[in-house]
Amino acid sequence: MSRTNFVALLALAVLATLAGFSQADALQSLRASKDVVITIVVTPSPVAFIPNRAPRSAAAPATNVALAGLLDDPLAGPRQIASSSQVAWDVAPGEGVMVAQVPVQPAPVPVQFVAQPDPNAKYLQVTLTTPELDAPYGTSVYPCAFQIYTYYDLATYALNDYGYGTAKTGTGTFPIENFPSTSYLSWAVPDFSPTYTAYWNSGSPGEKVWTGALKQAQTHCINLTVVVPNSLPAGTYTATIQYNLLVN
Repeated sequence: MSRTNFVALLALAVLATLAGFSQADALQSLRASKDVVITIVVTPSPVAFIPNRAPRSAAAPATNVALAGLLDDPLAGPRQIASSSQVAWDVAPGEGVMVAQVPVQPAPVPVQFVAQPDPNAKYLQVTLTTPELDAPYGTSVYPCAFQIYTYYDLATYALNDYGYGTAKTGTGTFPIENFPSTSYLSWAVPDFSPTYTAYWNSGSPGEKVWTGALKQAQTHCINLTVVVPNSLPAGTYTATIQYNLLVN
């Protein structure tokens, strides 16, 4: 084989490889993305209340003669008034009783908020129904914690998810641990299957939730389950899940 033919074949191989990568990129084009933040409040088990049954000691009898006389006749004895620097008064000195004054507050500065429409709402929407999960120790199930709407009008599509900020190595935090640990937070789409899947914790591109045909609008509930280990301190924890709409 001549050198010219070898160079030509090599060039064709490079072009074919680049074309393959281009097609792969096209199959995974990101059209819309949403972050879902779930708050998990871990509460300890209630502790039974045990009243203090220790016997109370009997009160000592009053033996002070002056105290006994005061109880018999509170007005007995000379009248006493407050005094200071040998000047006596019944009320505060000066020009009378001082009344607290309310300071004058400056006029509020008007602030105008302009709401901008979500440009991706046509294709991907998330509606939280249970943004806070009260989780005791053990396993808890939360039906339809949120809903997701998907649609695309130019091609077929797929919805993927993964734990935001997760990676293939490292130490994650409850409830979505980093790989290779298993997440304590799992999901299921009851319309499709009752099986729960631990959230993907190896970063992008994540795992497939469902697919859609051209111009197919879908709305599905996402059920959640949380496992709280006994070693976890009580407190408030958050989980951020990123949902991506990938189009072909």
